[in-house]
Amino acid sequence: MTPPMSKDTHAAPCELVLTGARIARTSQIAEPLTVHVRGGRIEGLLPPQVRPIHATEIDIAGHLVLPGLINAHDHLDFSLYPQLGHGPYPSWREWAEDIYRPDESPVRELQQVPSELRFWWGGIRNLLSGVTTVSQHDRYLPEVLGGEFPVHVPAEYGWVHSMSDRQNVARRLSETPADWPFLIHLAEGTNSAASREFDDLANAVPLDPRLGLVHAVGLTATQWQTVRRLNMGVVWCPISNLFTLGQTLPLRQIKSLANVALGTDSPLTATGDLLDHIRFVHETLGVSPALLYLLVTTRAARLLRLQEGQGRLEPQSRASLIVVRDRQTTPADTLVQLAWTDIELVMQSGRIVLLSPSLAANLPPKFTFHLESIWLDGIERLVHAPAAHLVGQTSAVLGASFRLSGRRVALQSAQGCPSLRREELSLA
Repeated sequence: MTPPMSKDTHAAPCELVLTGARIARTSQIAEPLTVHVRGGRIEGLLPPQVRPIHATEIDIAGHLVLPGLINAHDHLDFSLYPQLGHGPYPSWREWAEDIYRPDESPVRELQQVPSELRFWWGGIRNLLSGVTTVSQHDRYLPEVLGGEFPVHVPAEYGWVHSMSDRQNVARRLSETPADWPFLIHLAEGTNSAASREFDDLANAVPLDPRLGLVHAVGLTATQWQTVRRLNMGVVWCPISNLFTLGQTLPLRQIKSLANVALGTDSPLTATGDLLDHIRFVHETLGVSPALLYLLVTTRAARLLRLQEGQGRLEPQSRASLIVVRDRQTTPADTLVQLAWTDIELVMQSGRIVLLSPSLAANLPPKFTFHLESIWLDGIERLVHAPAAHLVGQTSAVLGASFRLSGRRVALQSAQGCPSLRREELSLA
């Protein structure tokens, strides 16, 4: 079941041009170009003075356009949950046993929120931080994640939760098409049992590059040699690892891998959004801006085997991008400074799915009529989501002060200023 969108809110891709901004070409280079969007794709990157005749122009002078970010690992339906547990633990199993208290608060109340609503909050959590593609580690639910869902959740993947479901690993892998990734939590621990999981996996299925190992903290040096030799995928979730296990993959390990990406994991173990994780990894773990840029764009697209140009701004790629104020630095240096409040516009496959009020006021109504206002910690964003329905239904269970990524959610500001209604926005 999908929460109802307001009347006439279907956001079809439009033909438009974004003008006046610098466009990220690589992690280090941005150029003044016009982005021509048509049919959900980037039709072309044109010289600044060129304007396609039939396209609507959107002037975003003073901004920088970045590729939409890719979150390589999330559990969307846990996005309303707080961080639970008191680590470190030897492995995720001890953590799970410790926090599994379904009859106690806050889990008791959160489980009463319908799952489709919790999935939508997971989409909004990612959307607010500039994520346009997120990998869901669970079964794909087309009735929720397709259609009007504001971020792209690839359906083309195989998965199993972990080696605790080892009898199903071979079966599920055999059912997964050869050009799809196969994702599994593996070696999420620091004990000997965690390292044995890699050998169990090797005994169960052939090891190859389409296997994406999430966490992999407990691998031995010999096992890492196999991972590198076979170019197996690794999804790094450092905040989750540090909270749960007290350690994460060292930077030298990340640098040694070609097939690696960054993931948030769920708020159960990892607070914040993808931009919070990027800043933490840069400031605390010393990862360079250039490498981080790759981990949430092109390398993530490679690991997830995305086939439509995600993570790049190139002709014929998906028109999935974000717009932020131009700090006059490189795209990578800009990225590691961003917070969710810096995201001014998000486009997903040619449709605008997020706007700041200041940018929305300058756009034609046809680009904004489908958006609804939502406030987080007193800051407004317009999103392609049934915000009023989501807030109303969730508040009915959790009360009026529930939080998303630690931020208080509301339909109006703390000062009582009402959200910008669609009809008012259309007259702006």
